[in-house]
Amino acid sequence: MDEKLLPTTIIELLERSGALKFDELLKQVQKRYDGLNESELDTMLMKMEIQGLIRVYRIPKGKRRIELA
Repeated sequence: MDEKLLPTTIIELLERSGALKFDELLKQVQKRYDGLNESELDTMLMKMEIQGLIRVYRIPKGKRRIELA
């Protein structure tokens, strides 16, 4: 897995969809990056949120919504 391309992939998916729930994003990213797990995606989302590229919102039932900043 190329970590340098992962943020670009996430941004592309969010541009197409507007916003995605964490589970939906994980499924779509795993189609391109075999072996990617929840923890690795979570770490990348945290880095991207700190950089101001995305926003992560908590929604009921322990889910998260990810959208472009």
